[in-house]
Amino acid sequence: MSTRSTSLSLGGLAVACLVVLLGWRIATNARGEHVRSHAAPPLSVVTALATIKSMPIQQLAVGQVQSEHTVNIQPQISGVLKQVYFTEGQHVSAGQPLFLIDPAPYEAALASAKASYLAARTQADREKPLAAKGYVSAQEYQASVATAAQTKAALEQAQINVAYTRIVSPIDGLTGNLAVKSGNVVSPASAMPLVTINQMKPILVQYNLAQQFLPEIRKYNAEHSIRVFISNEDGSGSRGEGKLVFIDNTVNTATGTVLFKAEIPNQDIQLWPGEYVGVNTRLAIQDKAVTIPDSAIQSGQDGNFVYEVVDGVTRVQNISVDRVVGNVAVVSAGLKGGERIVTEVPRSMRPGMPVTLDAPVGAAIEAHGAT
Repeated sequence: MSTRSTSLSLGGLAVACLVVLLGWRIATNARGEHVRSHAAPPLSVVTALATIKSMPIQQLAVGQVQSEHTVNIQPQISGVLKQVYFTEGQHVSAGQPLFLIDPAPYEAALASAKASYLAARTQADREKPLAAKGYVSAQEYQASVATAAQTKAALEQAQINVAYTRIVSPIDGLTGNLAVKSGNVVSPASAMPLVTINQMKPILVQYNLAQQFLPEIRKYNAEHSIRVFISNEDGSGSRGEGKLVFIDNTVNTATGTVLFKAEIPNQDIQLWPGEYVGVNTRLAIQDKAVTIPDSAIQSGQDGNFVYEVVDGVTRVQNISVDRVVGNVAVVSAGLKGGERIVTEVPRSMRPGMPVTLDAPVGAAIEAHGAT
């Protein structure tokens, strides 16, 4: 073999080795990139522990305030309204004077009725012994007795009419709009009452709940007095508390609901007839309830579930939710307490994903849940 041929062979071999080496490096780099693409860092998540604590069993509704006792003040006699003893919107007490209707005509009628009665009674008394001796016929005496009875009835009616000229409040309550001012003629036939008085302390709140809750409410009501908490219509704030005092005896067939009424002391008069309020019927307190933040609950084909973190890896845990109170869910099955649950679930979350815990936020949630 010539020297030229040997040189060509060695050159070809060198080129071949270079090609193989280049291919190996490319393959190695590709495998490295592949490995790095599948070794994504663990996902950082916010978690909380499933906690065991006491939780209320309650029903929420929107109710309307109504006075327990409303009185429309209507005159019982006709006459000129001489005096008004209160200002509209004023709180009045039972027995407090409200109005005076001109008593002069009725006092004159009373004086006349008294005179007529005295004359009739005197006549009957005079004829009684005469009738016994036969000097006056029995028919004449009976007529005198009847006249005395009639004039006595007229006297009593005159006394009542004089009493009607002074109108007093029959209840403690708050007066409304004054419909008629002094100087006007009033009459029992007037369509509008002189004033309306609403009892404010205590006061009622009426509301409706679905008929499906009736058996449970009746059960607890038979065991103890059910407390009712009143808030603003949107559920914020505290407007007072009282007790359930009425359950209607009929289900509304149009709405499938039952009417309830709660009595609230309303000592500071925070509740006003006609306004809408939030109603929380507290049936009982459940001890040792398993609770989680309601934000952790996810929905799937098999129902509700949560992502539980075990040894730094997520897994699906199916649960049954009994109720949600505020932002806390009461779990009736699937958790026993102490499990670490993802509370803010990323859209990319999947079972079997490695995760790290966002400790500051998670710890804050756990501390809140344990209260």
